[in-house]
Amino acid sequence: MAHRTEFYLYKRKKKKGSYWYVCYLDRNTGRQGTAKSIDVLKQRLGINDFNSVKRRDEAVIIAKKALDSGLIFASSEMKMFSDYCLEFWDYDKSEYLAMRTSHKAKSIGREYATNMTYSLNKHIIPHLPEGLRLQNVTTKILDNLVQMLFNKGLSSGSVQIIAYSFLLPLKEAERVGYILENPAKRMIRISRTERIRGCLTNEEVSALCSLLNSKKDTMHRSYYLAIVLGLCTGMRSGEIRALNIEDLVSSTYEGWTRVNIVHSIALYSGIKGTKSNYDRAVLIPNSLAEELRKNADKRGVCMPSKQKIGYISAPTLRNTFYGLLCEIGINENLRQERNLTFHSLRHTFSTLGRDSLISQEDRMLVLGHKSADINNRYTHLSEEALHRVSVLTEELFHVVSSAEKDAVF
Repeated sequence: MAHRTEFYLYKRKKKKGSYWYVCYLDRNTGRQGTAKSIDVLKQRLGINDFNSVKRRDEAVIIAKKALDSGLIFASSEMKMFSDYCLEFWDYDKSEYLAMRTSHKAKSIGREYATNMTYSLNKHIIPHLPEGLRLQNVTTKILDNLVQMLFNKGLSSGSVQIIAYSFLLPLKEAERVGYILENPAKRMIRISRTERIRGCLTNEEVSALCSLLNSKKDTMHRSYYLAIVLGLCTGMRSGEIRALNIEDLVSSTYEGWTRVNIVHSIALYSGIKGTKSNYDRAVLIPNSLAEELRKNADKRGVCMPSKQKIGYISAPTLRNTFYGLLCEIGINENLRQERNLTFHSLRHTFSTLGRDSLISQEDRMLVLGHKSADINNRYTHLSEEALHRVSVLTEELFHVVSSAEKDAVF
């Protein structure tokens, strides 16, 4: 007979009858672990009997066999919670990531897994209770972690991303049976309220175009072409930097070249697919395409670095763009206040497209947006649109004013 210091048994009543469960006690702390179904343990021990265990002495035997076989304290559920999450996001060793990518290639890339590991090490693990094991994670602990992130002043969007570093591992732990119930299911929902990305006005776009034209022969060619391409196509920074002359193909429209947007580049992953693996295309003038070909290195990279040994860096491209903004009157403080980044060129392109009466469907195809909701986030209310509507306001105002005069006189 098993010692009570190792585990104890009890029955749970369900619709189809009563079933035996076992709770093991932690060998180090004596704390009670998560209850486990005797029937599930029987299957995991390889006992091919599908009848439910009814007798207590039979349940004791199975519980003891599971303990002696190492199935309980050697399983992943007894690992430290931090270790389990870190192993989960180890791109080269994670069973989950290997399974996920085998079912759907590139569904989770090395870059994403590395960022999740970074989030765990920087924001989560330092604030976990000491000695916290996977089976002992509670909803209260998870809620406290989320509140701690908000107390740091992080945006709700950032908190959501960081929280995903432990939410997905917990979901998988429940799916494979390491824990019987996922404590994250009872967490207070994180409402996402993202800060609106900035967008350039028509006047600022004109000023930027004039400035780029004046610097055409003095700027480093790769950065000049990258900013021009971002402004004229709405391509993402990683897509622009990964562009190869093989992606430039002839178009059926005279004077235009088709750009197939099928690659992106990231710090850890290197060359990879586009966001959500959504390939698309845009047209650019032949003159711009010819400049891209002339600037390419021996590998065909359209935007090589100054040393011609790699791709231009995202931080340098970003800082070059910020320098141009400063020259057209948008200093650092104003830029931060308006939340203007290189990605703002993508928002600007979508907004200009709307103002030029390009349909939302066409804008979605060119920008690679899969839903109108996402496209709406990239299309801003511009002063130009307000001015067009103001014509109606002006007409109505004159009608009201005339009516008031008639009433007075």
